[in-house]
Amino acid sequence: MDDSMLKIRNVLLEVSKQMDVEELFPTVAPGASAFMHQHPFAFCAATCLDRGAKAEIIWTIPYWIFKQVGHFDPLKFNLLSLPQITHIFLALPRKPRYINAAPRTFQEITRLVVEKFDGDASRIWTGRTALEVRRTFLTVYGVGPGIASMAVILIEKAYNLRFSDLDHTRMDIKPDVNTMRVLYRLGLAAAVDEMEAVMAARNLNPAFPGEVDGPLWLVGKQICTASRPACRLCLLDSVCPKMGVM
Repeated sequence: MDDSMLKIRNVLLEVSKQMDVEELFPTVAPGASAFMHQHPFAFCAATCLDRGAKAEIIWTIPYWIFKQVGHFDPLKFNLLSLPQITHIFLALPRKPRYINAAPRTFQEITRLVVEKFDGDASRIWTGRTALEVRRTFLTVYGVGPGIASMAVILIEKAYNLRFSDLDHTRMDIKPDVNTMRVLYRLGLAAAVDEMEAVMAARNLNPAFPGEVDGPLWLVGKQICTASRPACRLCLLDSVCPKMGVM
């Protein structure tokens, strides 16, 4: 690893240490973030719904559902039909991007929690390996490798759980628009591409590729934006070749 890569890694890892957990779970309603932390099923539901919408909306959806129906109990949701769940989603003040698919995703994560984990969503990860957890999330309709990878990374952050060192070597980033853009501009990925981003993170921090996911996402969201990036405010400015920056 050359000096510039080493500096990039060290800066990102330092940012990761300093990040407030709330920065990873932004919401648009007071109390929504605390609600998600207190209800593992809310965390699982939001994670599975995280496709194409702003993070602030996704992490608030469980709280909005709670306010609408008066509970967030998977046992009760499991009694609802798909049309009934769809009605709940259509009544949300802000909706998931894929509103036609979201009710089925919600129904499937509900059934999974009820039928395989006795209604306790935290059992998805308690005493299990990251690989097992990732495979579990992948069984839910609409959940792909990126979301499943994000899930295991965020579980550590949200619930003070630590997977093994061996698990960490297998935990990849979620290559979203922010992380892909930052890795490309840093010259670590050859293109703004999902697999390029995953491989770049593996090369950058092989002991735990997913550890750089949060800081990359935050830098991309707040500083290294798609247009008019605030390079002078970025801690990586001195080592960034600014690939593709106009």
